[in-house]
Amino acid sequence: MNIRNNLLVSFRHLKADKTNSIINIAGLTLGLAIVTVVLVFVLNELGYNQFVPERNRIYRLLNYNAADNNTWANTPFIAGETIADQFPEVEQFVHQYNIYDIEIKKNSEFIAEPNMICTESNFFSMFGIHVLHGSLSDFDQAQKEVLLSKSLAKKYFGKQNPVGKIMTLRSHGKEFPMEVAAVYADIPENSTIKASLITNVDFGMQHLRNSLISMGDNSDNKHFRESWEDGQFFTNYFLLKKGASVSAIEKKMKKLSVEHSTDNNKLSFSLQPLTKIYFGSQKIVDNNSGDLGNFPMLLILIFVGILILIIAYINYLNLAFAQAFAQTKSWAVRKVCGASGKNLLSQMVLESVLLSVLALPFAMELAHISLPWLSQFLGKSYPLAFSQKFLIITGILLLITVATGALAGMLVSLRLSTFKLVETLKGKNVSGTPKVGWRKGMVIFQITVFIVLFAVMLLVQKQVHYAFHKDLGFKKAGLLRVDLGDHNYQLFKQEIKDNPNILDVSGALWLPPTTNAMYVSLPRVDNPSEKVKVRGLMADYHFAQTMGMHVLLGSDFDETRNSSGVLINQSAIKALGLKDIIGEKTAFGTVVGVVNDFNMYSLHQSITPMIIVLNPAMCREVAIRISTNNIPGTIGFLKKEWKASGGTTAFNFRFTDDALQDIYESDIRFSKIIGLMAVIAIFIASLGLFGLSLFLSRQRIKEIGIRKVNGAKVSEVMTLLNMDFIKWVGIAFVIATPMAWFAMNKWLENFAYKTSLSWWIFALAGILALGIALLTVSWQSWRAATRNPVEALRYE
Repeated sequence: MNIRNNLLVSFRHLKADKTNSIINIAGLTLGLAIVTVVLVFVLNELGYNQFVPERNRIYRLLNYNAADNNTWANTPFIAGETIADQFPEVEQFVHQYNIYDIEIKKNSEFIAEPNMICTESNFFSMFGIHVLHGSLSDFDQAQKEVLLSKSLAKKYFGKQNPVGKIMTLRSHGKEFPMEVAAVYADIPENSTIKASLITNVDFGMQHLRNSLISMGDNSDNKHFRESWEDGQFFTNYFLLKKGASVSAIEKKMKKLSVEHSTDNNKLSFSLQPLTKIYFGSQKIVDNNSGDLGNFPMLLILIFVGILILIIAYINYLNLAFAQAFAQTKSWAVRKVCGASGKNLLSQMVLESVLLSVLALPFAMELAHISLPWLSQFLGKSYPLAFSQKFLIITGILLLITVATGALAGMLVSLRLSTFKLVETLKGKNVSGTPKVGWRKGMVIFQITVFIVLFAVMLLVQKQVHYAFHKDLGFKKAGLLRVDLGDHNYQLFKQEIKDNPNILDVSGALWLPPTTNAMYVSLPRVDNPSEKVKVRGLMADYHFAQTMGMHVLLGSDFDETRNSSGVLINQSAIKALGLKDIIGEKTAFGTVVGVVNDFNMYSLHQSITPMIIVLNPAMCREVAIRISTNNIPGTIGFLKKEWKASGGTTAFNFRFTDDALQDIYESDIRFSKIIGLMAVIAIFIASLGLFGLSLFLSRQRIKEIGIRKVNGAKVSEVMTLLNMDFIKWVGIAFVIATPMAWFAMNKWLENFAYKTSLSWWIFALAGILALGIALLTVSWQSWRAATRNPVEALRYE
């Protein structure tokens, strides 16, 4: 009966003060919606590779190469079989080779499918992937069989069963008719293994031979399978027996590494748990996965989500206290009439929990609607669909809602219990007490969070702007790149270079800026026994000229001067131990020129020694410098000549700024996430400030009436009402500035080249916080200041 009465009273209170109730529900809805989105993202991020039944027993083999000081995920092919044979702790193993340039023919069109792996049939049992149709009986020995995921089978065959049908694959311009042997269940999106189609290891060996520069007479499958030095292109996974000691296995692996190391190929094996690949592979080379977790970013997202939830409940507490103070006489009367403290506490808690629960369905629906859009900010598509995760998320949200609602109700009840009955019934202690410390602290906290978030967002955007406008060591204007694909590079180059709008043409394996990297270990020229680590690049004639680099010594690659040789950057002079420089011989050829240091990679990395080898046959991207006078006309000409030069690869071109956009995508996304969080935080805070200003103006209505009767102007009354908020913003600014400065400095440590911390970032964040706060409260202050004083004083 008490619960029923308490519910009736709670609904009556909510209905009596609709404005505050709506503000509370809106604020809690936004706060809980953000928490819902964060929960969806966090649970999926932490759930990487959790679909694998034996995930805690699966490990990836890593190799640390002392020559280049890198840890590699690709290890010798033969290491898998050798370790499985010699180590009784290993229950099962598989190889994995990734292919990113495969295309599948559909009708007359070839469609790129980047997620292809080459492996053995026991891959499916080891990782718990179910085969839905077909058989794997002869997959390991079959010459032309392919396996498709359920989604890919539907994409190319619709509702038909594709098993036994022929589909055409293409790589490096060669076509391969393949029979579909089986269809398997889709691998979850939150997996470090991406495989929409699978072929066996022999197909991977064939692709490998076509991809390498030159392996001489030894470039056959047997060499790749048996070489400890030239076979490091596959990833080895091991399923260990239950109870196996990983540390003991790694000790034996160290001995195996030493046995098969040479002067030119130092091996040092270790094991990486499957469960730690996603968040633990940032410094691993050839990770064989486009997915890499950013744990600090995840922690930031969780922290900001919690902050926004706290802001929402601070609003609720502020307004709940205000509403409770307005009901103190009612509370006192109920107590005089026999209501126990326990009953009054349950009433407050129930009312608070009810308000939170009312906001929850709205929050979940808002999160569901906004997730597709928010996925662009987060860089991942995680729907809020009905599943086991959905039930977990719902349970966590209910727990958060009830717990925080109950806590807020208890705090309000405890505050009211401090009032004396007699004084309350006489009308004392019922004011809003605007100078109470907790209220100031709560408002200051809200504004502090906004200032910090907004300042960090400005800094990230400033750094991204710096990256786009910094001198990278080459000219960006008018420079575009084209993925060569299966086109004839020399023919295309010949056809376009005579056009007056085409200023220069060259090519390279990769064009700067890029995320691709070639690691080269070279002997110093002045001391051949000492090896140094440099970055490598294969390029065509006129590379430096086309890229707009400065040739400081010697000359660019030129058909009339050289048919071989290397260019080096300034940093490579000292690293390679060069003295005369031009004409000195390196392991890759004679030095013909020195170019200025340039940023081959993002500004996260410092410029390293680089050697550029003349090798037109290895060009995979075409660099074209065009006149900026008639860009659309020039692009049209290039498209026409591209089509005429043969090949089926589409004309995909990008300007340098487009490449920079891709490289700094995660930083841009981080800026957007923080900015969005800042907007939501200030919106929720503004709702609370509006509700609080409404309550305070009601509490001071008689004071305002008296001041106006005594001649106070509207501006003076507004200043009086707004002064507290201005002070709170000022205090929040003082607190937020060092916090934001510290956070910005920590983030900038990720960059080798960084922008400066400008004073205007903090000033703008503070001014914006002040402006929003004043806009929020000034409307209510103006209404209170312009009210007819007679209305407030007629009953005095």
